[in-house]
Amino acid sequence: MEDIKIKIINTDNPIYQKELQLRDEVLRKPIGLNIENEDLSDEPNQIHFVALIDSELVGVVLLKLESKAGKLRQMAVKPEIQGKRLGTRLVEALELHAKSQGLKEISLHARHYAAGFYEKIGYTITSKPAFVEVGINHFEMKKEIN
Repeated sequence: MEDIKIKIINTDNPIYQKELQLRDEVLRKPIGLNIENEDLSDEPNQIHFVALIDSELVGVVLLKLESKAGKLRQMAVKPEIQGKRLGTRLVEALELHAKSQGLKEISLHARHYAAGFYEKIGYTITSKPAFVEVGINHFEMKKEIN
């Protein structure tokens, strides 16, 4: 795969608007939602990891800090890049940063069809049966990162 750079941005960065567009295209529009209708007021308090090829945004994941744990949120990778380990690289960057902040665990809500991806990289389903979030079955998953 081309040379990918993963970096942390804040919501003041111009890339943030592209991040919102990517999240809308990958996560919201396919289920009939629009990111413009969501409450994004907590986003400045989260850590935004973006993946860039040259200057093109190709992936994103957020980390919400919660005491000794973190929550992985809003993983989105451009469809044409999916299946090429970019999601894994984004999660690895998130986990490395989380460890550096003293976090011991990462949790997430995985859409039912994405649970296998997270299991392959060490996450365990902690909720059965699945629960509905944004109209889709999800599983709560966790991973210790000490």
